[in-house]
Amino acid sequence: MIPAKFLLIVLTALVANVAAFPLQHGHVRRSHPARLPARNVRRSTCRKFITVTNTPTATSVPAITSSSSTAVVTSSSSTSPAAAPTTTKAASSSTTKAATSITTKSSSSTSTTPTEGSGSGGGSVSNLFPAGRGTSSWSMAPGASNGVPLADSSFRPEKVLRSVVHTYTKAPDGKAALKAHYPKGSYTFGHDPQGGFSFYAPGPSSVDLTKAKEATFGYSVFFPNGFDPVLGGKLPGFYGGDNDEVSTSCSGGRRDDRCFSVRLMWRAKGAGEFYTYLPPSQSANKKICSIPNSDCNDTYGASIGRGSFTFPNGQWTTVSERVKLNDVGQANGEIELFANGKSVINVKGLVLRTSAAGRIRGLQMQTFFGGSKPQFASTKDTDAYFSDFSVAVTQTL
Repeated sequence: MIPAKFLLIVLTALVANVAAFPLQHGHVRRSHPARLPARNVRRSTCRKFITVTNTPTATSVPAITSSSSTAVVTSSSSTSPAAAPTTTKAASSSTTKAATSITTKSSSSTSTTPTEGSGSGGGSVSNLFPAGRGTSSWSMAPGASNGVPLADSSFRPEKVLRSVVHTYTKAPDGKAALKAHYPKGSYTFGHDPQGGFSFYAPGPSSVDLTKAKEATFGYSVFFPNGFDPVLGGKLPGFYGGDNDEVSTSCSGGRRDDRCFSVRLMWRAKGAGEFYTYLPPSQSANKKICSIPNSDCNDTYGASIGRGSFTFPNGQWTTVSERVKLNDVGQANGEIELFANGKSVINVKGLVLRTSAAGRIRGLQMQTFFGGSKPQFASTKDTDAYFSDFSVAVTQTL
C-alpha cells in the first residue's frame, strides 16, 4: 500500500511538469522572431522573382512600340541602354529603306513625265541639246525650259511652198506633231503629185541665229509602222549664207560659194545620213568624200556617213546637228550629227562661208521623197511626224 504522502509528492511533480510545458512551447513561439531572417530571405527571393518578371514586361513595351514610332525608339534607348544600339540600328535601317523606296519611285515617275531631263515620246530633252543650251535657246519639246508652242507662230515661216501643206496634229502615239503627207508616186517638188512640206524658218525672235558662230538644231522623227523608205528622202536642217536671198540657193542641185545647207536624209531600209551643200570652190570640203559610206557628185548634195544610224518604224528617233562656222580664210568649220544623244558623224576642218557676211540664217524645213529620179517615189500614201524642234546658240560671233 503506497503511502498517501508519496502519492502527493508524485502528483505535485506531474502538475509542475505540465505547467512547465506551456512555458517551453511559448518560448519556442516567442523565439520565432529569431527565425525572421530566414523568412525575410524567402520574401526577398519573391521580390527578386517579381523584378525579373517585370523587367521583360517593361522592356517588351518599348520594343513593340519602337517598330512603329521613331520617337519611342529614343525612349526605349534611354530605358534600356544595352538594347539601344540594336534598336536604333534597326530603326535607322528601316528609315533608309523607306527613303530609297521613295527616291526610286520618284525617279521612275520623273522619267515618264516630260521635264527638262526627259521628253515625251522622243526621249531625253538633253538629246536635243548635245552641246548644251549655250547663250540662248528655245524648244518645242514638252516640259523643256524656254519652251515655245509647236506652231507657225514660233517657226515664223518664210518662202512657204503652198502646193504642199504642213499640218499640226497628233502622231499615232498621241504626241503633238507636225505631219508631212506623201501621196503615192510623189518625189521632189518638181513632179506631181507633190508631197511633204517646204518652208524656211528663222524661229522665235528670242534667238538670233545670225549672231551664232556655233548652233545646234534638234528634233524627233516618227515613221509609222509600214512606212516604206524606198530609196530615201530629205529631212530638215540648218541653212545659211551671205544674205537672206542667196542663202536659200544651196539645194536642188544648185551650188554657190555664198551659201550652205546641212540637212539630213533617210535612205533605203531607214539608213540615216548627213546631206550637205558646202561652198564648192573650197578644196578643204572634199574631205567629206573620204568619210566611209559617203557619196559626192558634181551636181547634187554630198551624202555623208550613210547608215551611221537608222530610223526604225513605229518609234521616235531624236536627231540633232551641230554646225560651227569657220573663221573667214580658215578651214576650221565643223559639222556633227547626233542620233538619240550619240555622236555618229563628226567632220572638222571645213569651210562653210567665204566671207564675214556668211551666217547661219535659220531652219530649212523641208521633207519629201527624193532623189530626182522616179525610183525614189513613194510606193503608197504615207505620212511622217516631227516634234520636239529645238535650237541653241552655243557660241556667238
